[in-house]
Amino acid sequence: MSAIANDSVPRLSRGCRMSAVEGQEDMLLIPEGALRLKGPGRFILELCDGERTLRQIVEELTQRFDDADASVIETEVVAFLARLRDRGAIEGV
Repeated sequence: MSAIANDSVPRLSRGCRMSAVEGQEDMLLIPEGALRLKGPGRFILELCDGERTLRQIVEELTQRFDDADASVIETEVVAFLARLRDRGAIEGV
């Protein structure tokens, strides 16, 4: 697993999308199946629009979750995106 640069611009890979069924668990649908999104996973993926950089995503999450430590947010976002990249669900990182 390689590091993700702050100027990377993550986006969902082709064939991947978030579930849109009201009242059900947040899921990321990928060609091989589905991944359950827990915690802030959905917020992170909503920000991975192919326009925002990793740095901008972390800044926005730091504002949204102002009681959390910014360095912890950055570490967790990078780890989350790296896992998704390794599963082929995220590109641009």
